[in-house]
Amino acid sequence: MGKNNVFIAMKILFLGFFFIFFFFPLITVILKVLESDFSSFLSVLISNQKLIWNSFFQAGVSTFFCLLIGIPAAFIVARRNFKGKKFIKALSLIPFVFPSILIVISFVIVFGNNGWINHFLKNVFGLKEHIQFLYGFSGIILAHTFYNFPLVMRFVSDAWEKLDITMKESAKSLGADKFQVFWNVTLRQLMPSIIASASLVFIFCFMSFAIVITLGGIQFSTLETEIYRQITRNINFSLGAFLALFQFIVLGLIGLIYFYFSKKFQIKEKAVLEQPKKINFFEKAFLLILVCFILLPIIALIVFSFFNQGTGEISFKAFEKIFFSGNTNLLGTTALSSIGFSLIIALIASVIASLMGLIASLKQTKISLINVFVASSLAVSVITLAFGYLIGLKSGNLLIIALGHSILAFPFSFRVINNALNKIDEESLDSAKTLGANELEVFKEVQFPRIKNALMVSLSFCFAVSLGELGFILVLYDGIYATMPVYIYRLLGTFDLVAASAMGLILILISFIAFYAIEIYSKNEQVF
Repeated sequence: MGKNNVFIAMKILFLGFFFIFFFFPLITVILKVLESDFSSFLSVLISNQKLIWNSFFQAGVSTFFCLLIGIPAAFIVARRNFKGKKFIKALSLIPFVFPSILIVISFVIVFGNNGWINHFLKNVFGLKEHIQFLYGFSGIILAHTFYNFPLVMRFVSDAWEKLDITMKESAKSLGADKFQVFWNVTLRQLMPSIIASASLVFIFCFMSFAIVITLGGIQFSTLETEIYRQITRNINFSLGAFLALFQFIVLGLIGLIYFYFSKKFQIKEKAVLEQPKKINFFEKAFLLILVCFILLPIIALIVFSFFNQGTGEISFKAFEKIFFSGNTNLLGTTALSSIGFSLIIALIASVIASLMGLIASLKQTKISLINVFVASSLAVSVITLAFGYLIGLKSGNLLIIALGHSILAFPFSFRVINNALNKIDEESLDSAKTLGANELEVFKEVQFPRIKNALMVSLSFCFAVSLGELGFILVLYDGIYATMPVYIYRLLGTFDLVAASAMGLILILISFIAFYAIEIYSKNEQVF
C-alpha cells in the first residue's frame, strides 16, 4: 500500500489546499457578481472606463520603460565580461526582497518635493520651486520602472547567455550584416524571454497596490486600489466584486501568456556558446547609472534612519522612537510585535508554499490542471484574493494570513522546484527503478539530493515575498496581526518619515538575509 498511497495523499492534499484557500475565495467573489445580471456587469465596466484605462495605461507605460532599460542591461550582462557581474545579476531579485512600501519611503526621501534631488537642484542651480518628480503618474512610472526592470534584465540575460551561435554564424556566412543577424536571428531567439518578462512586469504593475495608493492619489486610482477602497471604506462588496472579477480575467489571460513563453525560453544546455567580450566605456557608464539608480533609495533609508537631519550627526533617535516611545495607541501595535508577526507569517507561508510547489512538481503527483493553478495564482491580485478571504472565510487570523501569503508565493516556488526537477536526467531515474527502487525511494535517493538547493531557494524566496506583503493584511486587518509593512504604512499615515525609515531599514535587513540565502543556494537554479 504504502508507497503509492503517499503520493495519492499528497495529490489530495494539494487539491484540497488549492480548493479551500484559492478557488473557494475566488468563487465567493464570483458569486457576488452573479447576484446581479450580466447587464449590471457591463454597466459597471462602462461607468469605470477611466479606472480601467488608468490600470492598462500605467501598466503598459511602466512595462515599456522596463523593457527600454532592461534589454540593454541584459545585453551587457550576457555578452560582456566585467567584475561584479554576479552582483548586477543579483539585483534582479530586488522586486522580491525590497518590499514595495519601502520603495515609497525611499523615493519620497530622494525624489520628493523636499527630497535630495530637489535640494540639490535648488542649491546648485538656484531653482526657487521644487520639480514634481514623484507624485502622480510620473511617480508611479518611476517607482514601477525601478522595481521591475531588473526582471527584464534577468529573463533576457539568462536567455541571451545560452544562445547557440550556430544560426548566427550561418547567417553571417550567407552575407548578413550585424543588424540583419540581430533582427532576423538573435531577436527572434530572444523574443520568448522578452514576451515572458514583459507579461510578468505588466501583471505586477497592473496589480500594484502600495506604490499606486501612496504616490498616485485618487485621480490615478487603478482597479487594484479601487477594489480596496470599495470593500474597506465604502463597504460596497458588489462593486468590489465586479471590478475584481474583471481584473482577474485580464490578468489570467496575461498570466497564460507568461506561462507559455516562460516555458519556451527555459534555459537548456547548448553545444556552442558565444564567448563574452570586454566591456567598453559607454557600457560601464550605463551600468553605473543603473546601479546608482537601484542603490540610491537603499542608501537613502540608511542615511535617514541613522543621521539627524538637523545636525547631520549619527543618531539612534529614530530607533529609540519606534521601540521605546510607547506609540501603541496611535499605530495599533508595537515595533517588536510587528517584527514577530512578520517573521511567523513569512515562515509558515514559505514552508507551505514550498511544500505545495514540491508536490505540484513531482512526476508522481502531476496534476493535469497544474498550469491553470500556476497561471491563476500568479494572475490573481492580492486585493482580490484577500477580498475572497474576507467574504468567504470570514477570518483574518495569523494562520489564514499565512495561508494566503503561501498562495501568492506558490507560483515562484513551483517554478524554482520544477525547473530543478526537470534538470535531472531520465537515465538516473530509470537506473534507480531498474535496481528495484520504488517511486518513494527514487525521490529520497535520487531526486531529493539534487533539489535540496532549489528547496532552500524556494523557502528563502517565498519568505521574502511574504515579508513585504501589505495589501493582503490591510484588507483582513483585525487590529491584532499588524506586520512590519502595516506598521510602516501607519507611520507614513502620521507623516513620520524618520521612524518609518528606521522600521523600513529593519525590514530590508531581514529581507536581504533571505536575499543572501537565495544567492548562496541558487547557483544554477532558475528562479523564474
